[in-house]
Amino acid sequence: MPPLRGTQVALRPWASDFGDALTLARAWNDPDVVRWTTVPEDRSVEAARRWISTEDQRRARGLAVDLAVTAPSEPDRIYGEVGFVVAEADRGWAEVGYWMFPEARREGHASEAVALITDWALRELSLTCLFARTNSANPASGGVARNAGYDLVGELEGGVEVWARNAADQS
Repeated sequence: MPPLRGTQVALRPWASDFGDALTLARAWNDPDVVRWTTVPEDRSVEAARRWISTEDQRRARGLAVDLAVTAPSEPDRIYGEVGFVVAEADRGWAEVGYWMFPEARREGHASEAVALITDWALRELSLTCLFARTNSANPASGGVARNAGYDLVGELEGGVEVWARNAADQS
């Protein structure tokens, strides 16, 4: 996987060291991350370490990509995470997800991270569409998708908004 860098963020795989596992476990226990994303039931450092240890396999099998969002010049300064999971392989669709630590929110880091991974995935992989599901009660998350070039394409029950970006729309 090539390095993905923007002006505000860099994306890198999670490292199997204690520091990254501790950081990920801290995120899994953040009330907003728990409320708006899916986190494992076991949110311990050891569970985070186990999860990180399987990331290479998920990526190699083409199932998912999960990357730490860091400061460009400080790879150990983690702002959050961005990634995608292949939802419908035969159609080339994947669902993108993201979260940021409180101190990194509303700084443009999430939007740039989502744009970086989306541009890469639609250009380099056999994906035709990335989509995000956000909740209307969390307008900042929808703003991230919009700022990353996603269009609002539908609304589901419970205030779920569906955003999409297609390979055909890449310039």
